[in-house]
Amino acid sequence: SCVDASESCVSGSYCFSGKDYVISATRSSDSPDDCCLECTNNYKCKAWSHWLDNDSVDADQYTCTLFNDLDALANSSDVSKCTAGLSAPKAPRPNFIFVFPDTLRAESFDAYGEIPKGLNVTPNLNKFAAQGVRFNQAHVMHTQCSPSRCTMFTGRYMHVLGHRTQTHLIQDYEQNYFRVLKDNGYHIQYYGKNDAFSNYAFNLSVSEWWSHIGYGSGPNAFPVGHAGYFSFLSQGTNTSGADRSASGDLEGTLSAVEWLSSSPPEPFTLFLPSRGAHPPYGAPREWQNRYSPEQLKAAGLTLRPRNIQGMPTYMSDANGIPKFRNLTSLSEDTMFKIQSVYLGMISYTDWIFGQLMDGLDRAPGGLAERTIVFFSSDHGDFGGDYGLVEKWPGSMADVLTRVPLFARIPGGAKNHVALAPVQTADILETMLDFAHINVTQTQWVRFGQTLRPALMGGDGDPARYVYSEGGFFYANEQMNEANECLSSCPNGMYCPRGQEEVQDNGSPRAVMVRNTTAKLVHRPTGVSELYDLEADPREVTNVYNSPLPQHQRLRSDLMAHLVDWLVLTGDVTPGTIDSRGAPKFPFPIAQDPWAPEYYPDGQHAHAQSGATVGNAPSSVSYYDDIMLLNGISTD
Repeated sequence: SCVDASESCVSGSYCFSGKDYVISATRSSDSPDDCCLECTNNYKCKAWSHWLDNDSVDADQYTCTLFNDLDALANSSDVSKCTAGLSAPKAPRPNFIFVFPDTLRAESFDAYGEIPKGLNVTPNLNKFAAQGVRFNQAHVMHTQCSPSRCTMFTGRYMHVLGHRTQTHLIQDYEQNYFRVLKDNGYHIQYYGKNDAFSNYAFNLSVSEWWSHIGYGSGPNAFPVGHAGYFSFLSQGTNTSGADRSASGDLEGTLSAVEWLSSSPPEPFTLFLPSRGAHPPYGAPREWQNRYSPEQLKAAGLTLRPRNIQGMPTYMSDANGIPKFRNLTSLSEDTMFKIQSVYLGMISYTDWIFGQLMDGLDRAPGGLAERTIVFFSSDHGDFGGDYGLVEKWPGSMADVLTRVPLFARIPGGAKNHVALAPVQTADILETMLDFAHINVTQTQWVRFGQTLRPALMGGDGDPARYVYSEGGFFYANEQMNEANECLSSCPNGMYCPRGQEEVQDNGSPRAVMVRNTTAKLVHRPTGVSELYDLEADPREVTNVYNSPLPQHQRLRSDLMAHLVDWLVLTGDVTPGTIDSRGAPKFPFPIAQDPWAPEYYPDGQHAHAQSGATVGNAPSSVSYYDDIMLLNGISTD
C-alpha cells in the first residue's frame, strides 16, 4: 500500500512522504485509465494525476502521480470514481446529538443484561441499542460531575491539567473538543447544566445555550435527626413527569426538538446534559414508585454487601460514608427503596430520551439520516450498593466509573455490542473523525481514540486499558471540596460529605487502571484495591494483599501499566513556541493578564423547574446553589 513510503513505490519510482500523506510517482505505459487502476488496485491511493512525459523515449508513455491521504484511503477500482489531485471531494459532514444525563451507571440499563429481565427500565434505549452500537465497557476518567466533564472535553486526564475539583473548570487558554468543532464551522447548541466550562471558555466553545435542567424530588423521606435523613431518599412529587413547566430536563429536550424542527444551522452539535438520576432519590409521580423493593427482590436483583472487610475506608461503617451519613442502622429494605427510586429516575430519563428520538425522526428534510446520536453519562451512583449512596470523589468502583454508552450512525452497525474498553473522551474524538477535522497531536495533544471501527461493526482494541482518577492530597483541593459541602451544614444533604472529606486523609488520591479482566486502584496514602473481574465481576473481594502468586503477578503487571501510563501522559508540551531571546526593553504589557474575568449578569443563574432565574438572591445559601445547579428544588 501507499501508507509506508518505503514500500509504496515500485522499482524505479520516487516518493515524497510526510506524517499524514505519501505522494509517489511511477510509470504507466498505456493510458490515463491504467494510471487510475494502478492507483486504486495496486496502491489503494486516494487520488491520482498523470501527464505525458515528453522527455521519454516513448512519447506515448505517461507519468502517473499517486496521492495517498492516510485519513481516507479509497477502496474502489471504478475508474469513474478517480479524481486528479489530493483534494478529492469529501462526504458531507454529519450533525451530532450528544445526550448526557447525569449519574447513570451502565448495569442499571436493560440492554447490559445485568438487571433482572422483565423490569423494562429503559425501553427507548433498548430500541436505540438495536438501531446502533452498545459499548459494554465505557468508563469515565473521573467519578465526579465537573472533573469527569473537564477530562472528557479536553481529552486529557485530570493529572495533566489539574481539574480535580467541582469548581476548577476548563479555561479559555485550554483547547477542548467543542471549541474545535465550533472553530471548524459547527454550530454548538446547548441545553442543560454546565459543570465543564469557565465563562470565557463557554463563550469560545458554545454557540447558544440555555440552562434547562432538573425536576422536583419532593420532601425528604425522613425527619431531621432520624437515621436516613442524609440518605438522599425523597418522597417524590405529585407533579407529572410530562408537565413541561415542572421539569427542566423535559423542557430542555422539547426545546431541542423544536429547534431541530426549525431548519437548524448545519452542521451542528446538539448537547443535552440533564439531571438524569442525580440524587436526591426522588422522581415525578409516575416514576417515584414505578418499582418497589419487593418487586426488585422477587425479580432476583441483589445489592452488594455492606461494610466488607479489606475495602477502602470510605466504605466502612467505622469511619466512612455510612458513619457520617448515619446509614449504618438503615434496613436492607431502605437500601432497596433507594435502588428502586434510582431505577425509576433512570426510567424517566429514558422516557425523555424517547421524546427526543421521536422528535428527531419527525424533523423535516430527513435530518435523522445525516445525524449521529450518542448517549452516555458523567459517572454512576452507588444507589444502595455497599450500603452507600450518591458518589465519592476517590472511588473507582465500577458502579461509578462504568457508564452506559450507545451510539447510532447512519449507515453504521446495528444491534452491535462492542466489547473493548473505551473512555468518554473517545466520544468527542469520534466526532472530530466523522467531521473530517484533522487536528494533529502536534497541534493538540489529547488521549481520546475514535470509535469509528466499533461503530462500523468491529470490537475496537480488546487489549486496551482504561484509566480513572480522583481524590485529594493538597489542602487547596481537599478544602475546596469540603468547604463547598460544609456550607450546607447542619441539615443540608452535602454536610456529611464535607465532614467525611475534611478529616485527615478523608478522600485520598487514587488512580485506576482497568481492562476487561482485572482492575487495580492505587492509593499512596489509603487502602489500595485489586480485583480479578473474571472471578469477582461485582468487586466484593479485594485481593490487593492476597498472598496467592496469581494475585501478586496480577498486581505487579497492572502496576507496571499504571506507571507507564503516568510517565507517558504526565505532561503535554504547550502548542505555542516562545522566542529564546529577551524582548526589547521596555516591553509594555498590552493588557493585564491577571485581570479578573468579566462575569456577566446571571453568573449564578439557577435552573429551578427548568427556568433560569438570574442572580442569586442574598437569602439563597451556597448549599441551595449546589442543589439548584443540579436542577433540584430544595422546597
